[in-house]
Amino acid sequence: MKIRFAFLLVMVGFIATVSSCTQRSLNALNPCTINGVVQNVPVNPQRALDLLIVIDDSPSMRDEQEKLQEQVPRLVNLLLTGGEADPGAVGTFPAIESLHVAIITPDLGHSTVPAHNFTAGSGDAFDFNPTSACMRNNGSGKAGFMQVEGLSGTPRELCTAVTPPEGTLYLNHPEPGFTAADLVSDVECVTGQDDGCGFEQQLESIVASDRNTANGGFYRDGALLAVILITDEDDCSTTDPRVFDVEPRESNPFQGPFTSSDELQFNLRCWAHRDVLRSVEDYVSGIAALKADPSQVVFAAITGIPEDSGLDRENFNSDEERYAHILDEEETPAMAEVPDPATADTQGQQLRPACTATDGSGSAAPGRRIVETMKGLAGGNTGVGTVVESICAADYAPALNAIVDRIAAALRQLCLPRPLNRNSIDMVGCEVREVQPEGGTCAEAASRGREPDPVGTEDGREVCRVTQLPSDPVAGVPSGLGWFYDDFTPETVSACTFNPEQQRVSFTEGAAPITGARIRFECLQAAPPTTEDIGWPCNDADGADTICNPQPENCLDGESLDDCETRILKERYDRDDLKLTCDGETNTCQLECESNVQCPGGFACYDASGDGNSYCVNPTCSLN
Repeated sequence: MKIRFAFLLVMVGFIATVSSCTQRSLNALNPCTINGVVQNVPVNPQRALDLLIVIDDSPSMRDEQEKLQEQVPRLVNLLLTGGEADPGAVGTFPAIESLHVAIITPDLGHSTVPAHNFTAGSGDAFDFNPTSACMRNNGSGKAGFMQVEGLSGTPRELCTAVTPPEGTLYLNHPEPGFTAADLVSDVECVTGQDDGCGFEQQLESIVASDRNTANGGFYRDGALLAVILITDEDDCSTTDPRVFDVEPRESNPFQGPFTSSDELQFNLRCWAHRDVLRSVEDYVSGIAALKADPSQVVFAAITGIPEDSGLDRENFNSDEERYAHILDEEETPAMAEVPDPATADTQGQQLRPACTATDGSGSAAPGRRIVETMKGLAGGNTGVGTVVESICAADYAPALNAIVDRIAAALRQLCLPRPLNRNSIDMVGCEVREVQPEGGTCAEAASRGREPDPVGTEDGREVCRVTQLPSDPVAGVPSGLGWFYDDFTPETVSACTFNPEQQRVSFTEGAAPITGARIRFECLQAAPPTTEDIGWPCNDADGADTICNPQPENCLDGESLDDCETRILKERYDRDDLKLTCDGETNTCQLECESNVQCPGGFACYDASGDGNSYCVNPTCSLN
């Protein structure tokens, strides 16, 4: 059985709190919230990247392609130098040592999934008639084929890539006999595409490229995959090609829309008949399935969203929240799909643009289906890294910075999304396991800080627990073989810049994973509250009395911290004389008690560690 690995950030709110843990109508008790981090990382010392660029090849995209071509050398240099080409933009990261680049277009002709049985042509004898550009290659268009020819220069002239290995359609570095500059030149060349079918199937083209056997060799098991989509139209991946009909015909169930003069408004066809477009959920699952481990996929889109600093990532708590805000038509009116009144009642009417470039390079329709796919990937615990930026930007450097930063985050590996709480012996409640390479054993891996007895098997390979070492920022990197929670070394601060706070799993010298292994990091802890309460991180090493007291801003004028704490805890838990104290065993704030009667409803007074200190605990909730 093939195991699929994913990066999973699970935040399960109010587990048992709204039901069995709390049976009170007052303020909810500190919930039995478990924050889980489960991260699976294939060991990839070769630093291999497969970069798939999807270029909208409609004629309206020429200016956008030229802006992208301006940034191609910088993009490639950042990847190949680990950010050293412009360290101020993205920080540093492990440089890519093996790079595949492929260019595809969303031109799938009038083909559909599932395949259709309708006949294309002009006149009543046919089911539909697409544009002539959509009839090429027996209606399959470019069919997800990776392109080796393009247009470059001014004026744009036909060019052919030179770095694809013999018999392949992708660009390769390092390729014997060619330099990184040759690769850059090839990418600039093939990025120029302008003769596609006007009905773009952007999302379907990505999975079609994966299906196309002619693209063999591009997708590698051990490589990170990054997909960059550049388009000024929304996705029109359909299940019925009659949506592409540019002739009015009564036999077509998908009529119109029409002008008042009965002219077919073909630019509005996909919008008017979106009920026969393929489900966005198909592409959420399809893109996640491009790799056996979806956490090794980065999906980025430069598409039709407003060029608005209020939509920048730093304004939101998560990617999912940002995408929801972009899609909310009240919050972001420009993303509403409505026919453009500026061209009302004309055959060339389009949707009102989500944005218009200030440099005169054109407008873009709202990319709603593309953003919906990103939202599904970000919110579905797929592990896929996502980026969405506006195609209307005058300069694509910031957009590509964001994309490189997300690729770098995947390359840095084992950076953690939130801080963890150390206990009294500087350990965290987490575990690292290593799936051994084929034929490897835990007994052999003991010399690298692994326990000699396996804790299980995956795909017939032994799984070993890696020894955790104490993590003390004052003492520095621990001695011995194993892993440690690292939120203090300069390497971690530099490597984990994508997260608001920098922390990761680090290995001591001699304990690093080896080629062919897989690392699994698991951590289940009580989610720390947002203010001083049960579970608030603390450290009583300095004997400070105020460590678990409310912050002064929560207190009334003239109120002492002790009185303030008593009042707030009474309001919160409906009990008198409650007091938080720092438990030295777990380094968390807990409610002191001597008997059950002193504890809030649903809590019991219990000495969990046997050290003579009793605290109010929720017996129905299990926390690690």
